[in-house]
Parts: sequence; C-alpha cells; structure tokens
Amino acid sequence: MSWPIWFAIINAFAMVAGAISVVFFHDRKSSDIGQLIDYSFSTYVLKRVILYYRGFAVLVLLFFLTFSISLYALQTGANVTLFAEGKASLLGMFLFSFDLMARGAFFDWMEHFDWRLTPLHMNRERLWFVIYAFVFRMFFAVTLIRIVFSFAWLYRKIKLAKKEHLEQEAFV
Repeated sequence: MSWPIWFAIINAFAMVAGAISVVFFHDRKSSDIGQLIDYSFSTYVLKRVILYYRGFAVLVLLFFLTFSISLYALQTGANVTLFAEGKASLLGMFLFSFDLMARGAFFDWMEHFDWRLTPLHMNRERLWFVIYAFVFRMFFAVTLIRIVFSFAWLYRKIKLAKKEHLEQEAFV
C-alpha cells in the first residue's frame, strides 16, 4: 500500500476519534462552561464560550482539509479512480468534500431531493472509498448536532443569567 492509502486510513481513524471526542469530551467542557455561566456572567465567560466553539471550527476545518488533500493524494499518488466521472481537479475535490459536508449538515435533505454542489459521483466499486466518505460525512453530522445542542443549551443559560442579573439590578 502506498502512503496516500495509509494517510486516508489514519485520517479515517482520526475522524472517528474526533467524533468520539466531540460527543464525550465536549459534553464535559460544555457543562463546565454552563457552571461558569451559573456562577458569574462576565466577559471572561463569553470568551470561554467563544474559545469552546472555535475548537469545533478548527476541528471541522482540519478534517475538511485533510480529507480533501487525501482525495487528491489518492488520485494522483496512488493512481486510484475515486469518481465515476474519472479524474477530478483539485477544485473539484474540494467541492466534493464541501458537498459531503453539506449533506452531513442538512441531514440527508440534499440526498432525498438529489441536490448536488458538484457533478462528481463516488465510484461505488471502491467500497473502501464509500466508507471513507461516509466516515467524513458522519463526522461532520455528529459535530454539527453537538454544536447545535450545546449552543442552544448555553444560549438558554446565558439568557437566564442575563435576565437574573437585570432583575437583581432592578431590585437594588
């Protein structure tokens, strides 16, 4: 096996580890931030919330780039046909990666209505590539679900803390 295949395998395992980390580690981190909000609503807490979500953004961007680069390396370095249409350009691969991210973000809405951001289709004869693309797509879906739920929970806590602070000021 060539280095692009090993890179894709390592990247797939890293995405699975990242998804597990997002689900379990960030749950603990989110509750820590929630306790900070309950204790004191301040700019320090808002900075912690922003840093918390920046961590998600960095993780998503990192795996987007590594997935796209691995597609390019697989096509050029390992000379593997990934797409039914044949070879794709680097821009086409980035669009394909973004298309998978959008499909994960819209929870199969695009799949049901057959909407595409790119004309590229996966080569279904390469089962390992279909699984690799699925892992990337599910990583993004799990991460997005976690972001939405944690944001709703933290937003509610911030609103309640702000309301309580305003009520205390009005009382005094």
